[in-house]
Amino acid sequence: MKSKQMNLKPELLAKCGFYCGTCPTYINGNCNGCIEEHMEGDCFTRDCVIEKGLDACGQCEKFPCDTIISKPHTTVLDPEWLKWKKQSDTNRDYI
Repeated sequence: MKSKQMNLKPELLAKCGFYCGTCPTYINGNCNGCIEEHMEGDCFTRDCVIEKGLDACGQCEKFPCDTIISKPHTTVLDPEWLKWKKQSDTNRDYI
């Protein structure tokens, strides 16, 4: 079976790392993606990343911080993976 190549649009990469282009709400035309749809105060992660001048949460030197591990609706990443990543020494090798 031949796999279909996906053309990613940078403007659809949400600040939490989720790719809005794969979201059913976006696909159905009911959302324009994180960058266009949200305003300051709507999303902790979006606000934090913009304040720090980053493109995405994973670029932060504190990633994963206690807030995204414990606060609901701050990331689509698996909470158990985030806890493991925080304890791992390897998470600083790529920043």
